[in-house]
Amino acid sequence: MRLFDYIETIEMPTIDHVRVIYKAINVKYDELIDMAVEPNSKNYKKWMQTLDCLKVSENLIIECIGNNNITEMEWLRLKCSIYKFQVKYGGLKYLNVEA
Repeated sequence: MRLFDYIETIEMPTIDHVRVIYKAINVKYDELIDMAVEPNSKNYKKWMQTLDCLKVSENLIIECIGNNNITEMEWLRLKCSIYKFQVKYGGLKYLNVEA
């Protein structure tokens, strides 16, 4: 199932939902880190901005996993952060989740 389809099926998020989303996003985050490790790259600044934007989502997820809970407000912030990344940089639309 695609990431955004999965997100849209969630009515009341649980920590298990957050873990599934984290696994999908973490794959993209690792790819971005690989691209950003070349500081002499002409795209270095772009990759770092992209990485920073996705890091917001990852930080929210890590916080929820650490608390073993996700509130409705945290869920809305997480969804907003993920959608913002997709609009600004793309690349999440085709991510699959293993639910």
